[in-house]
Amino acid sequence: MDKKNIVCTSSILGEDMHVIAYGKKGLPVVVFPTQGQAPESLEEVGVIDELSDYLDSGTIQLFCTETVDNETWGGTGDPAERAKRQETYYHYVVDELVPLVAKMSKSTARPLALGFDAGATQASIVALRRPDLFQGCVCLSGCYDARRYFGDWMDATLYDNTPCAFLSQMPVDHPYVAVYNQRQLLFCTGQEASEADSLRSTHEMGEQLARLGVDVWCDYWGADVTHTWFWWKKQLRYFLPIVLDDVEKTTAAEKPAKKRTTTRKKAATTTAAKKTAATKAAAEKKPAAKKAATTTAKAAAEKAVAPKTAAKKATTAAEKPAAAKTTKATAAKTAATKTAAAAKTAAAAKTAAAEKKPAAKKAATTTAKAAEKKPVATTTVAKATRAAAPAKTTKAETPAKAVKAAAPAKAEKPAVPAKATKAAAPAKATKAAAPAKTTDAKKPAAAKTTTKSATTKTKSAK
Repeated sequence: MDKKNIVCTSSILGEDMHVIAYGKKGLPVVVFPTQGQAPESLEEVGVIDELSDYLDSGTIQLFCTETVDNETWGGTGDPAERAKRQETYYHYVVDELVPLVAKMSKSTARPLALGFDAGATQASIVALRRPDLFQGCVCLSGCYDARRYFGDWMDATLYDNTPCAFLSQMPVDHPYVAVYNQRQLLFCTGQEASEADSLRSTHEMGEQLARLGVDVWCDYWGADVTHTWFWWKKQLRYFLPIVLDDVEKTTAAEKPAKKRTTTRKKAATTTAAKKTAATKAAAEKKPAAKKAATTTAKAAAEKAVAPKTAAKKATTAAEKPAAAKTTKATAAKTAATKTAAAAKTAAAAKTAAAEKKPAAKKAATTTAKAAEKKPVATTTVAKATRAAAPAKTTKAETPAKAVKAAAPAKAEKPAVPAKATKAAAPAKATKAAAPAKTTDAKKPAAAKTTTKSATTKTKSAK
């Protein structure tokens, strides 16, 4: 069995409080010992051994705490101070011990409050005043009326720590009534003379809770059942499995309720988000609606103008072929003009070449006649012939190039309109006039032939 001794420094009580934890896991149970007893007294009287199977199986985990009963219920000092000290102890339990139990057990389950004798009084106070923190209480032979300890004295502080007093004044519509019905409230007592105060106050508790409509379990054992550990251990062994089963059913029923609450919260959040989105969408739709209206108006205006636009387009489309035809005609005329100009240029080149041929023939005839007239001056003629012979001069036959530079085609090329049609054709036509060049190139050859014939004739004359 796992056991841990814990010292809790209470800032509320202003002293160290001893707590012993038994077990490793399970439903946490806060145990209050009998009046004026230490936490380890539960182990000494055999309560821990009685519950060992529950502890070893991890069904429950016990947290036995120290009390200040000797300063409160069992004290003999000023009643007000004693009542105040009891209230301080209550705050120690709910504000310091419960968080410590949650930390040690690593459980989110609400703990049960278990007590014997004055410890049962403490268990009933914390469970009924804070049902939100405790799953219920198992109270064995407790006294829930402060008159046993304080007589007829009462103040507001003691009233808050007296269950029989505050339950009798609780209205039936108090919020805690519904919570009580979701908790396990068990009060048990024997009917032997030693249980007189417990028996009386337990009856009173049962009556007040019944008046409120709370399903409480008040159990009264026989007239032989005394105010001792022998019976408390028997009662604990009898009630614990029933209470634990009821706790399991209650908490299991709470889970779907928690899920439903969570679902409702999520649904509410989703609905709120949807409403916000819808509001934003509506706000965004207003400008969109304006844009749509403007677009519709524009579309209507465009539809009204559409027939006119269509008519204009039709007219433009009808005009386009005519314009294309005019453009083509103009291009054709321009091409014809260029072709005519090129033809004229070629004709002029041919005419010039034709004029040069007779001139060459005339020059040859004149040379021949001169040779015939002066047959004796052979040497002179020969010299003249050599001088006139383009043998060396025509060796480079560069005059052809000179004629090429003087060709009218290139001279007339600038006369062509700037960037006119690809009318490089005239240039080619001019090159075609190269026969003129060929003719010019053959001129020296003709001259050679004439000279040779003249020389032959001279030799024959000799």
